[in-house]
Amino acid sequence: MTRREEIPVPGVLGVDHTADVGLEVRARDLPELFSRAAMATVWLLLERRPGSGEARAVETRRVDLVEEELAGLLRSWLRTILLWDETDGFLPEDPKLILLPAPMCSSETGQAVGLRGEAHGVLDPGPRIREIKGVTLHGLAVEQRGKEWFARVIFDV
Repeated sequence: MTRREEIPVPGVLGVDHTADVGLEVRARDLPELFSRAAMATVWLLLERRPGSGEARAVETRRVDLVEEELAGLLRSWLRTILLWDETDGFLPEDPKLILLPAPMCSSETGQAVGLRGEAHGVLDPGPRIREIKGVTLHGLAVEQRGKEWFARVIFDV
């Protein structure tokens, strides 16, 4: 991770990584962290707001994910966004998310965590600036640092 680039999402910095691209995200709480990561991912795809200048169909999609730890949950969330984009061009603009322990899904390694909410967004047929092939495990982190939350994610482009 060498050069940092500003991304027009509050609390987000772009991170250059050998042949890949990444994000570092900061927020006051986990729902805001996950929402900012989503908006920054969309920006990496488009380098503009979704639906800008194009006819747009507005939709709301539900999200309900469970993973064993927060970093895995962030990866699943961002992979969901990439899947929505790839299958029908849906891109979230305003996700309303809650993160919660998922005791009904506890695993042998501990209690799972869940992400639930709605993603309001648009079907955006416009061109993509870059193709994101996947969300890597390399450097993936979600952790509390003092009074704020921090995440790092690297995308395979």
